[in-house]
Amino acid sequence: MSKRVADSCRRLPVWTLLLLLVLGLVGCASGKPAEEQLPADDRLERTNRVAHVAFRLGRYAQAASLYRKAADLAYERDDINAAVDAQYNAAVCLVRLDKVDDADALLRRTKAELARAGQTEPVELRLLEATVLYRQQRYEEAWSLCENIIFTVPESQAAQRAQFLRGLIAADQGDQARLRAAIADLSIPSDTIDGRLKADRFELSGHLALLEGRYDASVSDFVQAARLRSAGTDYRGTVRALSKAGEASEAAGLVSQASVHYLRAGRSALQQGARERARKLLTRSRALAYQAGDAETAREAQRYLTLLKESEPESASDS
Repeated sequence: MSKRVADSCRRLPVWTLLLLLVLGLVGCASGKPAEEQLPADDRLERTNRVAHVAFRLGRYAQAASLYRKAADLAYERDDINAAVDAQYNAAVCLVRLDKVDDADALLRRTKAELARAGQTEPVELRLLEATVLYRQQRYEEAWSLCENIIFTVPESQAAQRAQFLRGLIAADQGDQARLRAAIADLSIPSDTIDGRLKADRFELSGHLALLEGRYDASVSDFVQAARLRSAGTDYRGTVRALSKAGEASEAAGLVSQASVHYLRAGRSALQQGARERARKLLTRSRALAYQAGDAETAREAQRYLTLLKESEPESASDS
């Protein structure tokens, strides 16, 4: 990898999950030794730089398109290493956009490219794959891959993210025993100042409290997790935590509070380009606000639903 791209990798952390939830660096997916790299190509580096900026600004659709273009430029010069990096980055963007099936297809291509080049799959790619499997509700496959990551690199940050992902899988399956074990395995010190680790702990604790029917505690934990995710610029994680706070509030019978949490989650998702998720959250917010007699929140949810509809791409004409 060129010095310029390597420096860019050090500056641009992009794995905040899941995941993502996913841990890694933009443009650092392949493991090819630096001495095997081709000379720098201005078009490729320029496209990657613009894509990095788009990603940092949360313009994930634009970033995904640019990374795909970078992959095409890399294939033009037969630079497999750069192509793999670009495809990996595009897959990260697709996960952020909730286009997990597209991300899955792109990851399969990337893994096949690595196999043809005789390169091993880096742990970052395996962690992203586990995240995609989780999002596709292929829980056992995701769990198995997480265990493989934890066994292979037990002291790494990737292993820590895999532990958190296992907790999310257990929560989705309603498996309290597995969830408690995942929380214990995280081994997060109670006095940690790492906001991401604190958010992990609050989020999994919120899931456990929800499963146990401790709804007030669950809401509190998810709200804390959302605050920490936002402070760490993990906005997809913010949406995830806020939507769970809405679910816990709804379970507690706090309909008006639930509508507000769903509104906050929905408008954040909309700004991130996760349109279908935004539609579901905002629609639920509006329905609960009407139920609670909260006209202002209902109007606000409707305003964003209208913006969502108005910004939909026009269908192709049949003529």
